[in-house]
Amino acid sequence: MRPMRSGALAALSIGLLIFGLAGGGAAQTSSPAATAVVLESSNWLLTAVGDSLVPTGIDADLVFVAGDAGGLAGCNDYFASYTTDGASTLTFGDIASTRKSCDTATDAFETSYLTALATVATYRAGSGNYEMDLADGTGAVVLAYAAYAAVTVEGPWIVTRYGDGKGGVEAVSADFAPSVAFGPDGGVEGFDGCNDFSGGYSVNGTAIAIGPLMSTLKSCGDTIDARSTAFLAALQASATWSVSAGTLDLRDASGAQQVEASSAIGH
Repeated sequence: MRPMRSGALAALSIGLLIFGLAGGGAAQTSSPAATAVVLESSNWLLTAVGDSLVPTGIDADLVFVAGDAGGLAGCNDYFASYTTDGASTLTFGDIASTRKSCDTATDAFETSYLTALATVATYRAGSGNYEMDLADGTGAVVLAYAAYAAVTVEGPWIVTRYGDGKGGVEAVSADFAPSVAFGPDGGVEGFDGCNDFSGGYSVNGTAIAIGPLMSTLKSCGDTIDARSTAFLAALQASATWSVSAGTLDLRDASGAQQVEASSAIGH
């Protein structure tokens, strides 16, 4: 399961590849929309491209959040703007992706997925064997999805990057491994790399407010203490959240990343 990254999907635009691709049709043909669904804040797992099921071992998804769309294309993260009438029409703007190369089969699949995504003109939910179909301008179904559970910040997270307090972002190290858990009751707790901490948080759409946070008072040496202080400050500076591919992204009001963390579930 790969819920979506990106409180600021546009943050991926640095060093990205732009797709303006024309895709082929598919053998399936869509019928009128079965169910009107609100796309914003929904999360979908790709199950088929045209007549071909997604190969075993390849994950791809589509998430709509904060007026943008994006997700994992199989190898790379991608994003695009989207436009919908909220009932049946859906189009995507230029699709951008990161530039990592995986194996030949995955790279070919990813190209087919993004090519098809660029041709989308309509969507329907609750049809056939799939939970959402996307069709091109001729009505041919080009992509099919199953629904994920709602994207949420709740749960335990293993921190992988945090704001260093100097305008940059630093990766965690073997001797500094903070974690954070958001509860369903508005409480947040965790380990700041040296001390345990706790406090409150609130979420309103993609906006988040964290703190004030309180921690125990053990000293772990100047270097670790400074990192712990920076991490807690970064958490409390966070103003937006998003989740993609099991990764939580917290950013401040300017869009600067403050914390990145991976889901601790299953680890």
